[in-house]
Amino acid sequence: MRFVNPLLLPFWLAVFVWIAVTARAASLPGTFKLEGERWTYQEGNLEMRGILLKPAGKGPFPAVLISHGLGGNAQGFGMMKAREMAAWGMVCIAPDYTHAGRAGDRAEFGARPENLRRAAACLAILRSLPEVDGGRIAAYGHSMGGFVTIGLAASENLKAAAITGSGIAPVDGQPAPSEKVAEKIRTPFLMLHGADDTTVRPEQSAALQQVLVRQQIPNDRLIADGQGHPIDQTMRVEVFRLIREWFVKHGVLPQ
Repeated sequence: MRFVNPLLLPFWLAVFVWIAVTARAASLPGTFKLEGERWTYQEGNLEMRGILLKPAGKGPFPAVLISHGLGGNAQGFGMMKAREMAAWGMVCIAPDYTHAGRAGDRAEFGARPENLRRAAACLAILRSLPEVDGGRIAAYGHSMGGFVTIGLAASENLKAAAITGSGIAPVDGQPAPSEKVAEKIRTPFLMLHGADDTTVRPEQSAALQQVLVRQQIPNDRLIADGQGHPIDQTMRVEVFRLIREWFVKHGVLPQ
């Protein structure tokens, strides 16, 4: 019987860690580059960028995809949310979607194939990181970012999801996912909406809740009287508290 020299154990441990990290990174079909808090990703004709924040330590940590609304972007909307959620102990990723700013082809805004492709790529990036627990990935989005979150949850295995000022449309072909798409969701869903929202009507999150109840998916919907569309800003502390409690309740974050 041969024994490993105990003096060499740190060396072999480092080798095993390097192999594990390399194997996970190699599982990405594209090229991911992280410089500080900013990243780029290229896969074929897909080129995207965003921000990524990590808690201190090695993890593995739970993670969250943060999706901005119309006129927002990863740096502005995503960074503000990520700083809070990273303090909860989450790895946070946020990309720029086609509706970053207000220019571009509106037919590609919201939960359209290009944005769902970007969101799915973000999940693949998270799952490739050694600091991330791939079984505890959540998603949060506001407005059109909520549309993306809903569409993503209809096709991806997420631990939990939350949206603010968002919902579904009655038919396909809209920036918001349709009721037919929402029927595929198997993710516990939190919906927060301002009662006076005239941008995305409260009826749209009510319609999403009806689908989730019919499909027996855990969900909660809270309506804030006197609040409009930017509920994530006007009720910032309360919204963060409710999202964090939802993530704890459904096993994303520890008790």
